[in-house]
Amino acid sequence: MQLADKVKVKQTLSNLVRHKLDMARYRSILAFVLVILATVLVSCGSPPVAKGPVYSTAQLEQIQRYSTDIQTLRDRMEELSPLITAEQWNDVGSFIHGPLGELRVRMARLARSLEPKAQPAAQTAAKEVFEHLIAIDEAAQARDSAKAVRNYGEALRDFEAFFQLIPS
Repeated sequence: MQLADKVKVKQTLSNLVRHKLDMARYRSILAFVLVILATVLVSCGSPPVAKGPVYSTAQLEQIQRYSTDIQTLRDRMEELSPLITAEQWNDVGSFIHGPLGELRVRMARLARSLEPKAQPAAQTAAKEVFEHLIAIDEAAQARDSAKAVRNYGEALRDFEAFFQLIPS
């Protein structure tokens, strides 16, 4: 190896060593900056806010009272099935307008007492139950067993959807 080649090799090695030292210095600075950034982000973050209960004790008691009344009417609705099966259309209409007459008002009242996120779904389910009762009444007037049976089943499904929204 000639002297010029040796000098170039020494310069190259010298540059590599200097470059490695610069990189080590940059890594240290970068690590320091990241630690400071992480510290600032953690210290500026707010602690999670614990939410209180959605319903107060009084609200839960009121909801339970309303739902008990509605469950009683729902249980009474099972009396409608044999009337439809026997095609006792006058009794079907009387039952819908009699014992089940307050169902719409009570379900609407209960839906309004739920938390705001649950209210639209509860109001929709209550409305659908009532629409099925209207359809059963119309079927009774038309003496249409198939329509009455179909809407009776759908009313029961909508009742279940409504009760799924009620807190326990």
